[in-house]
Amino acid sequence: MTYDVAIVGGSYAGMAAGLQLAQTRRKVVVVDAGQPRNRFASHSRGFLTQDGKPPREIAAAGYAELAQYSTVEWRKGHVETITGQKDDFTLLLASQQGGE
Repeated sequence: MTYDVAIVGGSYAGMAAGLQLAQTRRKVVVVDAGQPRNRFASHSRGFLTQDGKPPREIAAAGYAELAQYSTVEWRKGHVETITGQKDDFTLLLASQQGGE
């Protein structure tokens, strides 16, 4: 598949980047392992308008927003290697190498 942008990590920052790119009609792939750093936290703190909400709830709302854009695609997995050069590169996911 060919994309304009590949985002590695689909938590808050990755989703925010994906949303901005989707709004400009860029074809985006978000690769996420489903292991956010805050997965053990019961509540989010210091996040404007989201203070006190469970991280999973915030992430689910972000995912739902991005799902409205046909130019955004999600892939579950870990990026093992990146090869190529600027404007022409390939991401190889762990599952494609027989890993996770």
